[in-house]
Amino acid sequence: MPLAPTPEQQLILQSDAPVLMVEAVAGAGKTTTLAMLAAQARGEVLGLCFSAGAKLRFQQKLQEECPGRQVGVMTMEEFARALLSRLAHDGLVDKAQFCPSEESLRPQVVAAAEAVWQRYEECRCDFDFSFRDNSARIDAMLALLATLKATTVARRFQEDLEQDDIEQIAERFDVPPQAVEICQAYERMRQLEPGVYLWQGLADLVPDVLSLLSLHPSALDSIRQVQLCLVDEWHDVNAAEFELLQIFRRQARLVVVGDRSQVINTARGADIHFSHLGFELGFPGAQRLELSKSHRFGISVAKLAARASGRKCQPMADTYSSVARHEYDAAGAGCAPAVAQQVARLAQEGGKLSDIAIIVREADQTIAIENALLDANLAYACDGVESYLLRPEILMLRGLLHVACGDYATLRGDKDVCARMAAALYQFLSIDSASEVWDSSHEMYGSGSSLAARAQEDVAQDPAMLAWLVGDALCAEAASDGGAARRWKQRLRQVVDEMRQRAPQQDAAALLQFASQTLDLPAAASRAVVNRRQADSALRAIQAFVAFARQHGGMDGAAFLQELHKRQKRVGSQGFSGKRKQLTLTTVAAAKGREWPCVMVPLIEQGQFPRGRDTEEEKRYFYVAITRAMQALLLFEPDEGNAAARSYLMAGFRKPEDKDA
Repeated sequence: MPLAPTPEQQLILQSDAPVLMVEAVAGAGKTTTLAMLAAQARGEVLGLCFSAGAKLRFQQKLQEECPGRQVGVMTMEEFARALLSRLAHDGLVDKAQFCPSEESLRPQVVAAAEAVWQRYEECRCDFDFSFRDNSARIDAMLALLATLKATTVARRFQEDLEQDDIEQIAERFDVPPQAVEICQAYERMRQLEPGVYLWQGLADLVPDVLSLLSLHPSALDSIRQVQLCLVDEWHDVNAAEFELLQIFRRQARLVVVGDRSQVINTARGADIHFSHLGFELGFPGAQRLELSKSHRFGISVAKLAARASGRKCQPMADTYSSVARHEYDAAGAGCAPAVAQQVARLAQEGGKLSDIAIIVREADQTIAIENALLDANLAYACDGVESYLLRPEILMLRGLLHVACGDYATLRGDKDVCARMAAALYQFLSIDSASEVWDSSHEMYGSGSSLAARAQEDVAQDPAMLAWLVGDALCAEAASDGGAARRWKQRLRQVVDEMRQRAPQQDAAALLQFASQTLDLPAAASRAVVNRRQADSALRAIQAFVAFARQHGGMDGAAFLQELHKRQKRVGSQGFSGKRKQLTLTTVAAAKGREWPCVMVPLIEQGQFPRGRDTEEEKRYFYVAITRAMQALLLFEPDEGNAAARSYLMAGFRKPEDKDA
């Protein structure tokens, strides 16, 4: 049923500006406002957005506001692909092979890496070019390539870039220069000459349309023009999409709606520039109107949101909400017990667990919280982030512990975890050429299977094969190995042998501590994920896992593995996932666009939240986290005894409790 427009929405509906930017706050009814515009529009209307979830919400709001109106809604990738089909129909370009999944692009990344490696073969280089069997690392490279394309940096790959240019790009995106060179080699393989593509992935569609339209400007005349173009979630737009909308708009009326305080999706190239000053430069004379009233929360959350964003944020009338600050001993028990205690309190007072979301800044921060919830028997579901027990860096450590103890009892029958553990060990601990040893000892396999695939199959059938994978295959030296590869394999073999010798006398915590200190895990993490921020997160997760093991000091390896198995079962298909009443544990990035009655934001301390060095970006992350709350917001920061660890994000908010009147 259509809603009555608010005074702010009425101003937007009455505007006849050719280009209109609607600046909204969280929960202000952004998508509903666009649907209202569609309902009153004459002529053809096109709706655009930046994710499948946003597309679904857009379609739902259109059904509510104008059920009889036909409005096409597409993601930007779908829109670009439709334009490419039009250009191909007109004979301006040969249709390239479309590759919708990353899996089909992996061989091309491997080929690009090997092409770049040949240039480094004769010189010393710390970068590991062994991508062939490391699907997670290949996917990380594809994610980097997508970011380079979204920010239009990849356009330069057809140039003969100097080393200084490559290093500048690498510094900007916090990756090794060799990763940028691989991306350039990949793009040159994909594009034989300007406008001629052998294949296209999702990340290629928008940049390729821009390239083709620059080569054939008159082709724009054959593209069907709409009367009204509505763009939702404008804060997710990237440079390539911004440019495409500038070109496509022509005579169409353009209305975009977004919240510049929610520009956090940097992985897809989202940039605050396009939600602020850049919009005026790109669309001179555009009108700006506001949606400053939230329909999600009351005055206390609205005040905090206004403080975090530096913009006006009006609360929903007659809505009760509360903001409470809780302290914890950052140098002692930490934040997780305090969070679990508050969840338990709410449950005892009759609250529903399903109404609660715990939102952390990064995935590595869930480890202590998950364990505290498990210890308190509080049901939870990880949403947008995987349980720590199944993350690659933790599965790698668990696999090493299984091998050290020679105990595989908890893995029997769990083929999925066995395969994932084998993949994690390969992802973090392998350097190329180990497959030569596997081939010589396992002649029953066809030559087309990779070591990673065969290892997963073997370990899934017999978990004891982990010992062979770690102690032999991954440590096996080959004639093609360089000095760095030989040193790594020798160290890995020594660590595994030493862990086996120590296992009868030392507890699990000591074994894991030895492995994490003796292996060059920073190098392993860098090989596994390429992006330095992600590598840092993986290392933090490893440290948190070792700290958890120390809390169970005295448990030998087998007993600790049994404890992990029990916890895994509780969060798996036989445990919490079968219950409807469970709280949500998620990250800020995954929570964007959603809401819960009660939101808890833990670990608001220096080095945790904020995590990065960009103060303004961290404020936007904080804004997104706190504006997911509808009725109650609980914030957790260090106590007075650890005041030096407190985050600047909480500056000005030091009352024990601040409730709506």
